[in-house]
Amino acid sequence: MGADGNPLRRRIDKVEIAARIALAAAFLAAAPLLAPVVGHLTQVSGMRLVRQESSWRQVNAVLLRPAPQQYYGYGSMTTFWVPARWRAPDGARRTGQVPTRSGTPAGAVVSIWVNRAGRATGRQPMTTGQVELRVVLAEFVTGAALGAVLLALAGALRLLLNRRRMAYWAVEWACFGPRWTTRRRPGS
Repeated sequence: MGADGNPLRRRIDKVEIAARIALAAAFLAAAPLLAPVVGHLTQVSGMRLVRQESSWRQVNAVLLRPAPQQYYGYGSMTTFWVPARWRAPDGARRTGQVPTRSGTPAGAVVSIWVNRAGRATGRQPMTTGQVELRVVLAEFVTGAALGAVLLALAGALRLLLNRRRMAYWAVEWACFGPRWTTRRRPGS
C-alpha cells in the first residue's frame, strides 16, 4: 500500500495512496446505501406498471395475411408482425399488427394481449416476479456501476499523477543527469 515509511517515497506517491484509500472507503460506504435506494425506486415503478397493466386482457385475433416463412441465415427471425382482426374487451372490432410465429397461415387464430382501449400491446403484462428480478438486477448494476465509476476516477487520478511524476523526473534528470553522463576520454 505504500505506508511503509520508505524515505524514497515522494509526497505525490503518498497522495496517490491516500486517494486510493479514500475511493475504496467511498465505495464501501456508498454501495450499501445506494443499492437499496435504487432497488426501492425500481420496485415502486415496477409495481406501478403491474397495476397499470392489470387491466390488460387476452383476446383471440384472426390473421389477415400469412406470416412469412422462416429463413435460415444470419439474422433469421422467428416472430413477425402480421395484420390481424380482433374484438376489444368492450366489443368493438379492431385491426392492427400482431406478433406471430413464422409460417402461420392467414385465418389462423392467435392469442394477443390488449389494453383497456383494445389496442394490441405486443407483450404480456408484467408480473411481480419480473419486478423482483428487475430489483435484484438494478441493485447489482448499481454497485457495479459505482465501482466502475470509482475505478475510472482512480485511473484518471493515476494518469494525472504519472504526468506530474514524469515532469518531476525530467527536472531532476536535467539537474543530475549531466554529472553522470559526462564523457571521459580514455587515459585522462
